[in-house]
Amino acid sequence: MPNDSIYSSDGLSCKEKSYIMSSCQKKSNRFVDLKILAAQAIRNKKIFSISGSSSAVRRALLERGWVEKIPANKMNLSKIRTDISSKTKIQHELERICLSNFVEKYDPNFVWRTRDERRDTTIDMNKDCNTIINKLQINATWTSKQGLCSSIKRNYWYHIEDVAEVSCPRSYSTSDSGDIEGFVKDYKITACTSLLKWILSMVANDRPVFVATGQISINVMVFAINRCKEYLLRKQNKDIDRLIQPISIRQWDSFLKKYYCIIAKDGVFQTDKGIKLPVYLSYSKFLLKEMHKYRPQLSCEGCHNIWIIKPGCCSRGRGIRMASKFGVIMNLLNKANTKYVIQKYIEEPLLIYETKFDIRQYYLVTSTYPLIIWMYKDCYLKFSSQKYSLKNYHESIHLTNNAVQRKYANCEGRHTDLPHNNMWDLNKYKSYLNKLGKDDVWDTIIYPGMKRSIISIMLSSQDSLSVSKNRFELYGCDFILDKEYKPWLIEINSCPDLNHTTQVTAQICPAVQSDIIKVVIDYASNPKASTGRFERIYRQPVTMPQYGNAADLSLRGYSLPLDYFYKGNIEVQEMYEDTKIGKENDVKEVRKLLKEAYNTEMIMKQPEEDFTFPDKKEKDTCTHKTLSEYEMEVTASAVNKQLDKLMERIPSDYSFSDKCGLKLNPSLSLNPIQKVCSVTNLHSLVKNSVSRVTILDDLIKTFNFSKLDDGPHGKGSIVDYGPIQQIHFNRLNALDDGKNVTKPNHVEFNNLTQVVKSATAEIVSFINNKEKEYLSKI
Repeated sequence: MPNDSIYSSDGLSCKEKSYIMSSCQKKSNRFVDLKILAAQAIRNKKIFSISGSSSAVRRALLERGWVEKIPANKMNLSKIRTDISSKTKIQHELERICLSNFVEKYDPNFVWRTRDERRDTTIDMNKDCNTIINKLQINATWTSKQGLCSSIKRNYWYHIEDVAEVSCPRSYSTSDSGDIEGFVKDYKITACTSLLKWILSMVANDRPVFVATGQISINVMVFAINRCKEYLLRKQNKDIDRLIQPISIRQWDSFLKKYYCIIAKDGVFQTDKGIKLPVYLSYSKFLLKEMHKYRPQLSCEGCHNIWIIKPGCCSRGRGIRMASKFGVIMNLLNKANTKYVIQKYIEEPLLIYETKFDIRQYYLVTSTYPLIIWMYKDCYLKFSSQKYSLKNYHESIHLTNNAVQRKYANCEGRHTDLPHNNMWDLNKYKSYLNKLGKDDVWDTIIYPGMKRSIISIMLSSQDSLSVSKNRFELYGCDFILDKEYKPWLIEINSCPDLNHTTQVTAQICPAVQSDIIKVVIDYASNPKASTGRFERIYRQPVTMPQYGNAADLSLRGYSLPLDYFYKGNIEVQEMYEDTKIGKENDVKEVRKLLKEAYNTEMIMKQPEEDFTFPDKKEKDTCTHKTLSEYEMEVTASAVNKQLDKLMERIPSDYSFSDKCGLKLNPSLSLNPIQKVCSVTNLHSLVKNSVSRVTILDDLIKTFNFSKLDDGPHGKGSIVDYGPIQQIHFNRLNALDDGKNVTKPNHVEFNNLTQVVKSATAEIVSFINNKEKEYLSKI
């Protein structure tokens, strides 16, 4: 045979075919068997074609009596000439080529393509054929970084309680100008929440935050508190009837400089001259709890305001940058020619032996309409080669991709239980959870959470898919766990790498491919067949529309009874307990009380130094209400005034010990919510009013110090709730004075509690009388 034909890309030559046939005919019985096998494959439509190695898929199909049709560009004898030395292997390869030659005139019924050959158009899918292909008809939009970002934006339309709920870090795409503006706002409010979290954590761990030698005004903290309150007002739609003054760029720049000084340069605050620190801490904790409803990532995003910038056109961790300063991020985006996705970095992930990891989870889509999703019950963990730290943003610490980590050697001092190849299988991870006493975490939190995220993303991306007949595709997801074991979806990969890079992948990847054949071949023909480790997690319900004639449309109505309409006279009676209002027609006084009742001024006056803001002037608005609404609101206003009078008595008679060094300001309102203007909501008003005296009790449960944070003192961040001593605030004020801090007088606290109980009883009695009086007037 001539050497130039050995590496031919156009298939076998006539001489090569003759050589193969003659070699097989030497074993006449085997040659007959091959012809029979090929004829059965043609008749039963069991011809397949595979691009790439995919030996597990080839093996699974051959076991089921399928015949492989080798692509023409790979039909040659180079393997026999260069790689095979055994006569048995040579004979096996000759028989494989011979079978392919028998079916070369027929289209394959099963095609397994690689990433580069997904757009192969040799098969006309517009015709009614039974060819099964392992790629969907169009590119999966959710597997690109921009596409996943868009899917997350519209995901709330497809939310299904306990079925489709995605947890994904906040992401923004530079291809959308609106997203850039959204990122700027998000970055600024994140800086505010990060500062409050840092302060609460440092105080909870008895760290010196407010000292006499501090250079930063406490007004910086107040600025962050006010911005968080404004954020909540917008989220709760309470900014409709009130004007929130915009913050200038100069004010934001000044705040961010102080924020960087505190977080990155170990800056501390000046001492609290107004003795309002307990109020600020209590209100900060309240704001963070309320904001967590709208920002779930608040529990694991840390205090450093780090963002990860991913180029949309790259994969395998290439081109990824991390930054925390606003100017650095914006300069990178402005200078770049490519499109980026900006994603909030999870600064407090769950670690294993001080090392970051993520979970690679596979899922399979076998139908787009209706949507059918299968999830693989097995997975594996990918570790970083270095210990986790926020002091350094190097990729070897923060990017767990195997393509990145295999470039670096494992760090010194690494725990011996961590794998040398940086991968764990699921059984190893479950064994680790059992040692921690968390053996039920996988089945109750992690696996169900990943399942809900996958279903949610697929539902939100279904509109971009077309109806694909006999098509399926495998995807690989990457999840990161937070300290509550909640999975966060980072990205989804199409054409995931199924090569044997480590011992872990050498076991799971062939099993995945083999089980795919069980789903798309065996289960498709027999619903009782085994699907291996694949579990069907979602099948979209399909409702067949029922069409009728126009005559079938009808409108049915029911007449109202005569006594439905009230025909009596409505008696208007005066019911005003406030001495300022003599008649119901005194509209000005009513409006004044309504304005007081709906007062939404901030609980703390805006600081004058460092941050100056324009005074807020509320405009009078003409509101038309019924007389009953006026009566109810005026009654509520009277209740509010009575509460104020009772509460003013308490701090005046019973205050904290001077030795403790902490007094409450009786004139300072601690109620973070606007005054109640409804009789039906008075019980919450009592609770909020009593909280004026029990500020320190409210701080008993606050934030623990995170061991994962870096810095000389360890930058604080919220992890979970834990104890905080009441003496902390006094100790902070006496740090630099050299005074001995004594414990608070518990007798005074007990006496104060008795007064609170007495005042509360009087308040409740007053409220009940008001409610009875109001109800008697209706």
